[in-house]
Amino acid sequence: MTSGTAAELNLAELYRRALGRFRLIFLAGVLGGLMGIGMASLSSPRYRATAVLTIGVDYARSQWLDEDANRLAMLSVQELLLSDDVLQGVLKRTGLPAHEDQQQIADIAALRQDLRLLWVDDRWELSAASSDPLWAAATANAWAQVGLEHLREAVGHAMSAAELQSRLFRVFCRPTDSSGGPAPSLWVCDEGDPGFETQGLPEELLDEVEQSRGVIPPLTFALQSMASPPEAPETGGRAVMAAAGLLAGLLIGTLGAATAGDRLL
Repeated sequence: MTSGTAAELNLAELYRRALGRFRLIFLAGVLGGLMGIGMASLSSPRYRATAVLTIGVDYARSQWLDEDANRLAMLSVQELLLSDDVLQGVLKRTGLPAHEDQQQIADIAALRQDLRLLWVDDRWELSAASSDPLWAAATANAWAQVGLEHLREAVGHAMSAAELQSRLFRVFCRPTDSSGGPAPSLWVCDEGDPGFETQGLPEELLDEVEQSRGVIPPLTFALQSMASPPEAPETGGRAVMAAAGLLAGLLIGTLGAATAGDRLL
């Protein structure tokens, strides 16, 4: 008998044993599902509250951005809303006591685990999860308020940087020597071309660019709706635990029924 034939016979035997003990498999699945439900019921319920912001480009003040430019602009907004500066402001706004630097880092990391940011077009959902529905709503609203404040500040710096760049680069003027006569030097002004080198640029411009956080000047943003304390907890986690228990029970029952001896028949 070849090894392939032996393997087929072994698989057929295992299938026959599992099929003959379907009651055991069913019982194991039920027990696993009950264990998953029991573990889910022992875990603390989680409530999620969501505040909604409207963030986009004000095309009344800007030319139309192509897809890549718009994506990069919105990614800068996303990075700002998830930055440590904003989350530290959320912790202060929710009334948590100030800690040392290392503890602050741990607090921000823990807070970030409870937050979720989703955005489609100009609708941005800022949600927070907690075992306390009031705390979840307060955290989501604090996140929205602090985020708007930082966006407003960043746009102000972006506008200042744009004004400085306009003065520096739109028209470039340079003096030229006269033809040797007593007349003073003449100024020749041409359209400037911004370069990529930062050396020689005024510190004021570099500072404004840095503080703009990559946010573009024609950005528009507003609070669309505040978060309300949720009435019901999230059910996704409990359903996953129950399903995982059911699948684990079915798997253990199937393996046990397929590999057990004939005495269980």
